Amino acid sequence: MREGNIHKALSSPMRREIIIFLGTGRKYLSEIANHIKKTPQTVDFHLSILDNAGMVESVEDEGKKYYELKNREVLKFLSHHRPFPGKHHPKPPHEIVLDVKDELNERMDRIEKKLDKILDKISQK
Repeated sequence: MREGNIHKALSSPMRREIIIFLGTGRKYLSEIANHIKKTPQTVDFHLSILDNAGMVESVEDEGKKYYELKNREVLKFLSHHRPFPGKHHPKPPHEIVLDVKDELNERMDRIEKKLDKILDKISQK
């Protein structure tokens, strides 16, 4: 477990919220998603970062997958509300795609407006 992975894992308010929620006991992915009001895909992305940092683990029980904290000491650390470095704030891939889509839509709107102006000028001649 590298220190950089820990800082990255704790740099996100959403991941800190997931850790705190898992402090109450093991949870399903859907329970976590409902609690923090995010999609299961987003939560799964953040859980994988927490897993890579060695903070959470998935556990199979009776054919169901749960997530739980590996070490509850992190809850003590989070309770002191210490600041975290803000240089690591990765977004899940599907959110990046949505951001790019929105940006492309805005560009297309601007292009269409310019085209409309050009067509208006041509039709006025």
